[in-house]
Amino acid sequence: MARPKSEEKRQHLLHAAAEAIAQRGVGAPTAMISSMAGVAEGTLFRYFPNKEALFNELYLYLFENMCASLAEALDLSQPLAQRAQGQWNAYIDWGIAHPVWYKAINQLAVTDILTAQTREKELSLFPDVALVEAGTKGELFGHLNPDFSDAVFLAIAAATLAFVAREPARAEEYKLSGFKAYARVFLPNA
Repeated sequence: MARPKSEEKRQHLLHAAAEAIAQRGVGAPTAMISSMAGVAEGTLFRYFPNKEALFNELYLYLFENMCASLAEALDLSQPLAQRAQGQWNAYIDWGIAHPVWYKAINQLAVTDILTAQTREKELSLFPDVALVEAGTKGELFGHLNPDFSDAVFLAIAAATLAFVAREPARAEEYKLSGFKAYARVFLPNA
């Protein structure tokens, strides 16, 4: 009789997968993930049927965590531009607080590993869908693959985070400049 699955072990596997992706990208082997989690590779496959399922579940796990941070900073009574700045700051702060998760989620975000179901669930988790739509439906991105606008956003955020990490005393300046760059690209009419 198979032993019951442990939520703690599942979480440990997800955290190990995030660490492995942060180190080696989406090519990180399941043997590495298992080893980092301190379990046999067969145990990983008891929890996740394959690597793609693991990575999709990891993406949603990280995305949900990030969205919880964004939701705490959200005030829907504010105009779009102010909401956008609050969401930007919360996103950058989340990335600073969780550098491994930030790196892993961003590597997963720009791959073909994520399923259509994961992408649908992703949008339903985001606390301010109007903000996403404002940035992706406009003149610059509306006619293109949505992954392109994601990649542009991630590039601006990555530059901001790199400089915040390099010069923490100037974090607020970099966050503001990064937001201004984001707003010019994604919210030109806000």
